[in-house]
Amino acid sequence: MNKDRLSFTAGFLPAVSLAILMGFDYASKTGAVKTTPYIYALTEGAAFLFPFVILLLLMREGEVTYRFKGSRARFFPFIFWGALAVSCFSFLLNWVAARLIFDEYTAQSGLATASGSIWLTMFLMIFLPAVCEELFFRGGMLSALEGGGFYSAMAATAISFALVHGDAANFIGPLAAGVFYAYVTYIAGSVRAAIWAHFISNGFSFTVNYLLTEYSAVGLWKYFVVFITMLFFLSLYIAMGRLEKLIEKGKVPKINRVGFSKGFSALVFSPGLWVTAVLFIIKLFVF
Repeated sequence: MNKDRLSFTAGFLPAVSLAILMGFDYASKTGAVKTTPYIYALTEGAAFLFPFVILLLLMREGEVTYRFKGSRARFFPFIFWGALAVSCFSFLLNWVAARLIFDEYTAQSGLATASGSIWLTMFLMIFLPAVCEELFFRGGMLSALEGGGFYSAMAATAISFALVHGDAANFIGPLAAGVFYAYVTYIAGSVRAAIWAHFISNGFSFTVNYLLTEYSAVGLWKYFVVFITMLFFLSLYIAMGRLEKLIEKGKVPKINRVGFSKGFSALVFSPGLWVTAVLFIIKLFVF
């Protein structure tokens, strides 16, 4: 497929993902579908693996850069500490946004009550989204859009990733995470790096929300926000140090800036991105 047609099609697929998630949300709220762990897993797979398969069918070898091989272990320390920094950053941003919009932050307990099993819940909330979402956004969409330049592809996947979350109070966090996931995919040459980073971020978020839900009565908040802030600066410092060492050793490939202005122009005027944004607004005010 022509690269322009491929990127045009790829731009609309996040809207498909969001539409599927919105349909599930509507069906569960109206009682048409019972929210069970298995239905949740099926919805997650349909929302992200279905568009991922579409991209694989459209992309041809040589037209895109496939990144499905394994990543080298030397990148893992940077991935770990970077993912931890992004997780802390996202938590603090969501906390500030929730305080401004809703006057308080509410911990998300996920499917813990519905599933009845902490291990099944961890699989659904930590492992499954990391694999499905990264295969689509960084394994498929990033490669499909990279013909217009890596920076615009990284921005498009990060913005789409944040929009698909469908939450105004949880927008900037996924946006920052999406940028980081795209970057580690690029430097490590493998989407597995993004899956690991996403897995670590989800695990951190799950642990934070679990602790806040289980021990809210003991007044963790006044200590917890301070702890997360300190952990953010510590993990960011270590991550930057690891990245600096990788750069000094020549292990980090330079990002090609060819087509920089053209790529961002295509991003701003991408019809697929605007359709996703419209669905995001509908979800905020209608659902």
